[in-house]
Amino acid sequence: MHLNEEAENREEWFALRVTYSRELKVKAQLDAIGIESYVPMHFETRTRNGQPRKVWAPLIHNLLFVRASALRLRSLKSTTDLPIRYIMDRASGSPAVIPERQMRDFMAVVATCDAHVEIVPPQSIELSRGDRVRVTGGPFAGIEGRYIRHKGHSKVAVAVRDIATALTAYVPAKFIEKLDPDTPITEKA
Repeated sequence: MHLNEEAENREEWFALRVTYSRELKVKAQLDAIGIESYVPMHFETRTRNGQPRKVWAPLIHNLLFVRASALRLRSLKSTTDLPIRYIMDRASGSPAVIPERQMRDFMAVVATCDAHVEIVPPQSIELSRGDRVRVTGGPFAGIEGRYIRHKGHSKVAVAVRDIATALTAYVPAKFIEKLDPDTPITEKA
């Protein structure tokens, strides 16, 4: 198998846009055909008949992450009527691919369902100023990202390309290990 063929068949995380807030419907269709996908979810309060209710809802509407090979994703887009579009990498002009470790850390932060976890546009936080760190204890143990101060609290920011940034809740300094900026990102076992 040639290098290009191997790259085309390697499963990677892609960021996709879904039209008209149909991300959960598209996810269900992908699940049915065995393609791994992820929609960041959270509890939000909605009022119905004057009563507040907590509902499980997408955290970022119209966003879906899919783990598939480039070949399979292209085939899916051309042979189905799924309302999906690639989110493009501005630098390369090709579909945005999310590194496995970065995607797993992003999912782990969102999955805590902590009320203090936030998703912010990446442009609202200057990540280049923060040191690369790993959380060594607590509910975010193992997460790697950038150490920042946000709204007066120490947090770890996990950016998914230029799509979204998940901020952990407060992380005590004793649970922060500074990483060498030149050390490659480690893969979780």
